Amino acid sequence: MKIVQIKCPSCGTPIRMKNKERIFLCDNCKMMHTRNHGIESIDYEIADFAPGTAGERMYMPFWRLYCDFSIRSKNVERGSFFRLSQWIKGDRDSGMLFVFIPAFDVSLEDFKILSTRLTLNPPHYHTTMNFGGVPRMPVLLTKEEAQELADFVVVTIEAEKPGVLQYLDYSLIVKDEKIIYLPFIKTPSGPVLAV
Repeated sequence: MKIVQIKCPSCGTPIRMKNKERIFLCDNCKMMHTRNHGIESIDYEIADFAPGTAGERMYMPFWRLYCDFSIRSKNVERGSFFRLSQWIKGDRDSGMLFVFIPAFDVSLEDFKILSTRLTLNPPHYHTTMNFGGVPRMPVLLTKEEAQELADFVVVTIEAEKPGVLQYLDYSLIVKDEKIIYLPFIKTPSGPVLAV
């Protein structure tokens, strides 16, 4: 078997990657790319820690999908699409929105909590140019896998209100995607977002 050294397609610097990581980040020019279907540049942002944040720091990666969401038909008993209507801001049945997908190794329960919480309340943050020596968790989901999970997040958001949602026919079209590294502080009860 022939082993080939991965080099940055932009500057040619050899790339060291974390175990099982699905993306490559160049330490020299900071280009991020994937090689799933040929070389493809990945857009990403690094959110800065809130001033005065204390504790053990780490970065957790999320796919942020910019989606065109549209409800074609629905049947709701005893109420409305409370969460979805909040999500798309208004009485309309369609709109543009961000869906957050954890891209790191996480349990199903934590996946549901993080994806729905961040999708319903997208974090506001300042960006920074580098990780500042803070460790980052590896990206384990491809863009295509994240797109497939976006539907799961949509259904989870409304299905967590039992007895209301009876039927939902919708379309969710991903228009753009980006990796967002969000800052967290480790606590005894689990990671806490620190923006």
